[in-house]
Order: sequence, then structure tokens, then C-alpha cells
Amino acid sequence: MRPTDTLRRTQTLARSPEQVLDPADMGAARYTRHSFARSFLRTAAAQNWRVERERWDVDDAGRGEIVYRVVIGSHEVRFVVFSTTLIESDRTDRVIAKAWDVTGALIEGPLTESRANALRSQVPRQEEGRADDGTLIWTRANRSARFFDYVVDRLSEGTQPDITTMGDAAYILRSTAFYSNGKFGLADFDRLDAGHPLRLPYRAHMLTAWLLRELSYDLVEHCARARNPLSVRLSGDWRRYLGLGNATGLGMVPYVINHPHVLDAWCATRELPLAHALAQATTPADRRIHTAGDLLERATHYFRERADLATAPFVPCGELSSQLEPLRAMLAEYIASGTIGGEATTHAWRELHAQAATFGAEARSVMDSVIVEVHPQLDAEVEELLCCDQRQDVDPAQTCAQLRSVVRERYAWVRRFDFDDPDELTHFWFSSENNEEPRRGRRGIDPGENVEHPIDIARSVASLDRDLASTHDETPVAAFLVEHPWHRGIVARVQTLADVPYSEAHDNLLAEKFLPLNLQRFQLAMYGMDNYSPQSTDWLRVTLYSGAPRADDVAAGVDDDWIFTRKPRKDS
Repeated sequence: MRPTDTLRRTQTLARSPEQVLDPADMGAARYTRHSFARSFLRTAAAQNWRVERERWDVDDAGRGEIVYRVVIGSHEVRFVVFSTTLIESDRTDRVIAKAWDVTGALIEGPLTESRANALRSQVPRQEEGRADDGTLIWTRANRSARFFDYVVDRLSEGTQPDITTMGDAAYILRSTAFYSNGKFGLADFDRLDAGHPLRLPYRAHMLTAWLLRELSYDLVEHCARARNPLSVRLSGDWRRYLGLGNATGLGMVPYVINHPHVLDAWCATRELPLAHALAQATTPADRRIHTAGDLLERATHYFRERADLATAPFVPCGELSSQLEPLRAMLAEYIASGTIGGEATTHAWRELHAQAATFGAEARSVMDSVIVEVHPQLDAEVEELLCCDQRQDVDPAQTCAQLRSVVRERYAWVRRFDFDDPDELTHFWFSSENNEEPRRGRRGIDPGENVEHPIDIARSVASLDRDLASTHDETPVAAFLVEHPWHRGIVARVQTLADVPYSEAHDNLLAEKFLPLNLQRFQLAMYGMDNYSPQSTDWLRVTLYSGAPRADDVAAGVDDDWIFTRKPRKDS
């Protein structure tokens, strides 16, 4: 991360790493205007990205080939889709699946017939296929067993879906993977130049996910027309309400451990805009105060509508809605009298942030999302934080005393864990031979310890600290590593990250009580996902782009406010 002067000054005001990287705080994260989906669509609308259906060769059941052409100024890309239908027993979200209802590729360059043939033969194979170097993303998705045919039925009957039937997290397709950056021969993102519209991390993924969601609308409307030429299209609130389904498991967890500079950048995109906003003076007449009041009211209703959504161990949505009510009252008091809790203030944001924290991390996170939402000044600068130099190097000349000082100061949180306690070493992480995805095993019980992943940062730092304590202060790190070569990786990490504030999740991934959901939810919030519904301690369901603008909206420059999108009304 290379922050601008403005952001560097803001860093001094930001919350501490001890707060930001606390597992409970990370597990309360919600998406903000700087999450990838939001920043992508804001850019796309500002630049009037245009999506055209270049090919639609699809039968009555929605099987066939589709090509969307995306025009981005002088650039263009295509989303090439292969759609089929699976019997229900073959449809699974697991990475070990061998077939999917939808597979697709985001490509650059012309789509010649020979290239189309190559895509046709390779993309549906996914892990067993091979891509050309002009392809940016491979993806796949399945039709929702609950919702796809139901929506088709309703539209063919001339009616809109029923919100009670659709539930709290409605979608038509659910994505199961996005592959990129060299895997299966896909293009290396390093080759995208500074002016390329998809050069920012995750922008190509967000575009692909958005196009999958657009495809889901097109497919159900097409299938409905095939059943009845007098069918209707999704309209009213339904036209934008449906999102893209997704589920995530243990495979995500090691990512933020293996990419500490990325974790730091992601935290910075959340914390620096918040710090900037909290420092701003306010008056009751400030339009941002009134906008925040409207957003907080919407959030209250949004969570109340989802009172039945399964969220444990996270705070139930109904309870969260109740926690927001007194914050709404405080904001209303400020608008009326310039006071919060009877005390006059010129920094309402700071007071509201502090008051929200008294209800818990979840309420504070919602309040912070609202506060950041009304402060767009740093949007462009924040996006640039995502481009990271991830190299880690050993400084051989540093003394062991200096290294020990860094360990004691930056990794004080490690001392919370007693690695003589077997409960702190219950698990190990490895890659499954069958699907090459990260998994977690129980030490001494499950096979795979011989290929354990080195993501045990807390244990490695504790071991390093112990060996440094018995080494002379003036010993160079080079000499220390000659005697202790197994510490080279953690030494490089500690030295490189000494001035990278948000680089380490303050948790022990080996512990019996480690909760993967906290790191998973943080990452999903960064992507822009919502409706977090854990299905166990290891995986959860979410939705993406619910309420987001559609392709014709973006082409017209529309990226209106879609945070906390309410459910469609009965008459929608």
C-alpha cells in the first residue's frame, strides 16, 4: 500500500490494528461504498459501460450459447456463456462438481469461430480444461433449485414473484467459483497496463459476477416467454432486487493469511475513509446528516424484514434492527437540537460511532457503513490502495535485538495463546488431494499433517520469539538464520510487515475455538456480499448485487443508492 498524503494523514486518526484485526470485529464487517461490487458499479456507471447481447442461441429450456459484449470506452470484452440444465442429483455447489448449469468466460480480443470452438470445448470442463491467454476469468454457476423454476412459472402466468416465497436472500443463479490470474492458462493480470479498465484487483471478477446476475434475469424471462408469449418481465422493485447467490467455505480462510499486504490494503479501504469521516465537523443542517438519517431508517427496516434469516453465531437481524432504533433517535435529536444525549456536539459522526459501539460490533459496523456512505471524497484515492507489492524479504543485517523489538511490539497479541495447551494446536490446514482446495484437519486424527500449510502465524511468531530470547542482542539476523533456518519464512514476514499496520489477523488458526466464519465474513464484506447466513462454523451462504443497477441502468449512468435494499412490496 502506498497511500497519498491525504490518506497518510488519515492513518494517524484511524482505529488501531488491535481493534480492526480482532476476530470479533472482522466477523462483524458489512459492505461499504468501497467494497469491490460497489466501487466497480460506481465506476461503470460514471463511464457508461455498455452491455449488448451479441449472441442469444438458446432453446425453450434456456440451454444454449450466449455472448454479452461489454463496451468500456475504447476497450471491449465479452462474456461467453454455455448454459444447460442438470438433473438435480448432479447439481452441487461443491468444488468437486463435474458439471454446472452455467459455465462462462470473460475474454478480451475478437471472438472468431475457431476461438468460439475452443471455448466451447474447454470452458464447460473447468478444472480439466485449458484457457487461452486472452481469457481473464472462468466461472460457473447453478440454477437455484428453489427459485429458478418458480420465477419462470410466475412470469409465465403474468405475475411477479411472491416475496414470502422468495424469502430473505433471493437469487436465480448461484455462483460456485471464479478462476483467474494464470490458473488453467488464464491471462496474468500483471500484463494489464495502467489505463486498462479492469486493472484494479477484483474488477474483472466483479464484472463477471454482475454479468452472471444479468444473465439470470435474461434466462428466466426467456424461459417464461417460451412457455407463454404473453408472459411478463420482472418489473417494479423485482427488476433489480434479485441478486447472485453464493456460498463460501474453508477454502477462503488461508487467503488473507498468505497475502498480508492484501489484508492491509483491504482494511485500509475500510478504515481510512471511516477515519476521514469521523474527523469531519457537522451541523444539524448538513445534508449528509439528513441522508444518513434516511439510510439508518432504511437499515432498521432492512434488518427487521430479515428477522427469520439464520445468522447464528452472528447477531440476529431482528436484534440488530432493535439496536439501530436508539441510534436513529440520537440522529433525530441532533437534527432537531444539535445535541446527542443532551450534549451539544460539532462531531456527530464521532458520537454516533462511539454510541453504536456500546451496542456491539455489528451495530457499530452498520453505523460506520452509513457514515462512510455519505462521504465520497476519497473514492478515487482509496481504490488505488488495492494495488500491492507483496514481496517479502529478509534483512540479514538487522540485529536480533531489533528483530525481537519488532516481534514484541507488533505481535504482542500472540502472547494471548499458550502453545503448550493442546487446545491451541487442535487443527492443521492442508490442501485436499481430490480438489486442491484448502481444508482443515484434526491433528493426530486426520491424515495430511505431513503437508500442513504454513499459515500458523501465531505459533511461528511465538517460536521465533522464544529462540530470539536465547540469542545475543547484537547477533545479525543472517547468523541467527544459519543456526535456525526453519525461521526464515517468519523472519521475512515480520521484517517486511513491520510498518504495515493491518497485515495480520489477530487469531490462531490452529486453535480448537478458532471460528473460520469471522475471516470469511470479512472477505465477503470486502467483495460486497450480504445476507450472511452460516450453515455451520465452517461455511455460509450470501448474496451479491441485490438491488444493484442493471445493464441498461449503468449504460445510462445510473448508480443510485442501493445499500440496504428493501424487499419488494406486495404490489411490486
